[in-house]
Amino acid sequence: MIELSHDQKPQGWSAGAAGYETAFAPLTNLFVPDAIQLLDLKPADRFLDVCAGTGAMALPAARMGVDVTAVDFAPGMVALLRARMQSGGLSAQVEEMDGQALDLPDAYFDAAASMFGLIFFPDLGAGMRELTRLTRPGGRVLVGAWDHARFPLAAAVGRAMATLAPTPQERTEVPIAMRLGERGRLIGACESAGLVDVQVHEVTHTWAIDDPAQFFTSLPDWSPPIQPVLATLPLAAIARVRDGFVEAVRDLSRLTGGLETTALLALGRRAST
Repeated sequence: MIELSHDQKPQGWSAGAAGYETAFAPLTNLFVPDAIQLLDLKPADRFLDVCAGTGAMALPAARMGVDVTAVDFAPGMVALLRARMQSGGLSAQVEEMDGQALDLPDAYFDAAASMFGLIFFPDLGAGMRELTRLTRPGGRVLVGAWDHARFPLAAAVGRAMATLAPTPQERTEVPIAMRLGERGRLIGACESAGLVDVQVHEVTHTWAIDDPAQFFTSLPDWSPPIQPVLATLPLAAIARVRDGFVEAVRDLSRLTGGLETTALLALGRRAST
């Protein structure tokens, strides 16, 4: 049995849905127009959004008249997305499901995507195979992953945590969310699931964090990857790390006005035969 890390369980994501939407969705939202353009979504296309979160992909697709099915394993995310769909007068099927085993019909969708969600799956292969299974032959599949070498938010957190140790140890293991954060690994995962004509598009946007101190303070409310780390620290240490984070964000943003962040958007299609 696979032992799940905190960021692979629904509880933290569910409880933190509103905070995630406020604090982190502004970053993921920057990459959505690129993903929609790559998928070439058109009105009436059947589109599956796996790990839909608070609706970064699902909402704009629904506004375009796309037939959207959005799924997430965190009930808090599902409830928030349903409310946003309703308040926007939009129609979509929004369901709580495990993206590694989806209760949906084979070859039903014209296109499917998972933007920065599948990267957390305990079984990456199962998640990729589900995206492929549910897409019709010739249909498009897109997976978004953060570029491990060009994700400055992680660098800022790392520099901040280093303020607690005079000689910080170099981290050798790859974080859960960065397992597909390299072009070759991402292509391999897509092709192993049966996708063909896979291309990885490197997309970079600059994300300005207006108030780095407030952003850091909000992390325990919505960020499962960082919650276990901060939970072990006394208040004085957290304050020190917060100050280090603010300094790191300002330093990394100095030349570009924000954190220059790169995503890898892998686009492939299900083979026709």
